Amino acid sequence: MKQIILVDENIPLLAEALRPCGKITGYSGRELSKHELIKSSCSSLFVRSTTKIDSTLIEGTSVKFIGTATSGIDHVDVEYLKINNITFTFAPGSNANSVAEYVVYSILKWRSLIQSEIENKTIGIVGFGNIGKIVARYSNYMGMKILVNDPPLKDSGCDFPEYVEYTGLDELIARSDIITNHVPLTIVGSYPTHNLFNEQNIKLIKPGSLFIHTSRGGVVDEKALLARHEVDLIYIAIDVWANEPKINKEFLNKAIIATPHIAGYSRDGKIRGAKIMADSFKEFTGLEPDYTEINQDLSQYKPLPPIFFSDCDKLYSLLQKSREIDEDTRNLKEIMNERNTNTDVFDMLRKNYPLRREIL
Repeated sequence: MKQIILVDENIPLLAEALRPCGKITGYSGRELSKHELIKSSCSSLFVRSTTKIDSTLIEGTSVKFIGTATSGIDHVDVEYLKINNITFTFAPGSNANSVAEYVVYSILKWRSLIQSEIENKTIGIVGFGNIGKIVARYSNYMGMKILVNDPPLKDSGCDFPEYVEYTGLDELIARSDIITNHVPLTIVGSYPTHNLFNEQNIKLIKPGSLFIHTSRGGVVDEKALLARHEVDLIYIAIDVWANEPKINKEFLNKAIIATPHIAGYSRDGKIRGAKIMADSFKEFTGLEPDYTEINQDLSQYKPLPPIFFSDCDKLYSLLQKSREIDEDTRNLKEIMNERNTNTDVFDMLRKNYPLRREIL
């Protein structure tokens, strides 16, 4: 039986890889409807975080396989898919290095603004998964003291690297010069992260410190962080927003870095995500994707050796050129401030995000 496959337009390399496997149709993330799935008789669906996967979209369709080329899955009702025997796969770690680069760049940007060296500064990393581990390694290369908080991982018996110190969340916030969070957005369960950073603990943030937000909107109480910024200057780098694609313009204009959820949007991260999707589809169907373009692109990744972290000025310059995050910030601020509505702008900037390669 021929496969009918719908692939988000933001994963073009995956579409090319799957062409030998069936009929491929592209769609725009937020615009996908149940009607389109039924009309196309779609059997396999590949999404990114802008497509909400739940019974409203999937029930009554022919979809039997769903993949999201993202590491986060808060846009997917995994339990519904499990109950209805729909195979699900995602791409944990595919964009971890891309996000870690964004964090490093944010730190170096902050360093240039405060005109102070970062060696022996303290960074607090909340969430020690795929991204948090890389951020810790890079922070160690730069000579920083590293605090970590991840209760689920600690309770599982994880052995943390010797160069990090595990602390409670409040202590981490109070002691850190830099705070960065890399947790999933969860509402229920033993370790809910919704408003993990809230009015109470945000008051503990040091004046003049840097707060980096690249996990998921909803993990941080934006109003509380903005209020803290107004009392004692807090430098903010933000990539994820509480009500995407609608965003808080006041928060936008106060941030030193403000981007439309693209920290993980490096070319390399997208390629890794596409390969994971192709591999999972092959395992599910037994059909052979064409990996030619994916493998060619993957071979272009040539990371800098750790010695480059000892020269912050050089590293900052290289990351400015490779990732152009300041340009992304200017674009978002200028366009958002010119328009009364911002939902179309946010999605447009994500959809048309230019090719940026990782260097770390």
